[in-house]
Amino acid sequence: MKEYDLHSHTTASDGTFTPKELVERAKKNGLKGIAITDHDTVDGLKEGEEISKELNIEFIPGIEFSCTLGDRDVHILGYFIDYNSKELLEELKKLEENRNERNKEILNKLRNYKIRISEDELKEEAKGKIISKAHIANVMVKKGYVYTRGAAFKEYLGNKGVAYIKRKNFPPEKGIDLVKKAGGIPVLAHPKLISTNENEIKALIEKLVSLGLEGIEAEYGSFQKEDMIKYSELSKELNLFITGGSDFHGLNREGVDLGDGGIDEDKFLKLKNRKK
Repeated sequence: MKEYDLHSHTTASDGTFTPKELVERAKKNGLKGIAITDHDTVDGLKEGEEISKELNIEFIPGIEFSCTLGDRDVHILGYFIDYNSKELLEELKKLEENRNERNKEILNKLRNYKIRISEDELKEEAKGKIISKAHIANVMVKKGYVYTRGAAFKEYLGNKGVAYIKRKNFPPEKGIDLVKKAGGIPVLAHPKLISTNENEIKALIEKLVSLGLEGIEAEYGSFQKEDMIKYSELSKELNLFITGGSDFHGLNREGVDLGDGGIDEDKFLKLKNRKK
């Protein structure tokens, strides 16, 4: 169990815990600090910050930008952001509109396979403004089109699925820039999940460092020990912060709990002192 879990999701994006429930669970699990890093939204941060003060647990306002680089998903985490930043909110509104358009295209493709899901059903499933493919998969399971969420992604929604629609281009340098303009610290999320080619990952990280990247999520919940060592050493080599988190999504990611990934107090204080 780690002391600071810096990667978690709430009902504001594709998690199943409200911000209040998530912070309460973090406290119950013995964490000293928690970052809410919902995908492309800051809607859960105010509630999370308020309950964290009540429970005397350190709160780190964050975000996870779902970026793309060619055919790769490259996610950028932002920590200690000003979630009232006008420029940030304007860009998030555009991302929400793009996501909604993509969802409509996915639903249209699914109809070709006699899978009928309405936008109202998705809104009811999502709870928050951000509707993701995870929500589509959940509705598909509930309506009996597939038996599991995994099957929904494998057969229909994943990048090899018949209803796959590529996300509109949003490069990682844009995510880095937005985080920095909002006063935050940009970090590359779960680098191992980007590619199986380690040389490609290292080259990408070096490029992103030149564009303002300040950290790597080296202590990710599902990483093996050798992965954590490798990315921690790379962080030191490139003079980057080491961060980590569980990537908790509640019931949308079974077998993962808050504190399953994260960093100790020494690493957290280095990150926090950079902000100061």
